[in-house]
Amino acid sequence: MTIGVGASGFVGIGIETTSGTYAAPTIYLNLRNESIKYIQEPLWRRLFRGTADVSGVLAGNTRVEGSLEVELIEDQLVNLLRCARGTIVKTGASTPWTYAYTPSQVAVPTKTMSVTVVRNGIAFGYVGCVVSSMVLTTNSGLLIGTFTILGNDEANQTLPTASFTSLLPYSTNKYSIEVPTATQVFDVENFTFTLNDNAAAQYRLKNTGLGAQFQKFGERTVEMAMNRDFQDRTDFDTFKALTAQTIRVKATKSASQSVQITMPAAIKDTYDIS
Repeated sequence: MTIGVGASGFVGIGIETTSGTYAAPTIYLNLRNESIKYIQEPLWRRLFRGTADVSGVLAGNTRVEGSLEVELIEDQLVNLLRCARGTIVKTGASTPWTYAYTPSQVAVPTKTMSVTVVRNGIAFGYVGCVVSSMVLTTNSGLLIGTFTILGNDEANQTLPTASFTSLLPYSTNKYSIEVPTATQVFDVENFTFTLNDNAAAQYRLKNTGLGAQFQKFGERTVEMAMNRDFQDRTDFDTFKALTAQTIRVKATKSASQSVQITMPAAIKDTYDIS
């Protein structure tokens, strides 16, 4: 473990021009926690040489995995989504811009990022990283996101000088929740939106390093969980009938600052009443 104060660390991300080639950070996250680590799978050699011991070890496959938990800020979210399994369409004649992220069916990511993690004044440069899954939720009304990261490799990098946003996160009185869309409800205590694309590191025979060649996305699962006050049977009956509804959660700070999650044709499969 590092000796210094943990709060002195920070994380920045940079979109890679060439996948796997380090890009210095351009966005510094409002970080709450991180668990990114470098994993290697050495080849332990056991041969019949009259001994029960390991005969030696060779370098094997490596990868990067872990998670980033952040306060959800709109510009940081857009850059993280650029390396997820989806497409981003930017609209608007001038600022404020609108960025619409739509999940796609591609197997291989179109963009990767470098994640620079500074711990105790030491920089770790993780490359070829994608967002495998994301969880957007509230904690005491604060909108936070946890992004699962999968990457290729790690190398020592120059210590960057961080520059943090002055934008504020979303808090208790910033939400509009519609179940279904266009019907705003005021009885939601908290929500959790989960999108998991089940990425897996793909290894290939090569002579250009040990890291994964690329990340491959798998089957997607999307879920929304809410805690609501139970006042009548209206919503419960839609659960029993497997009625599809479009659900929308919107967090708004101003006319130019908002995050919106829309789930079309959502079907409730669990409805616990306590």
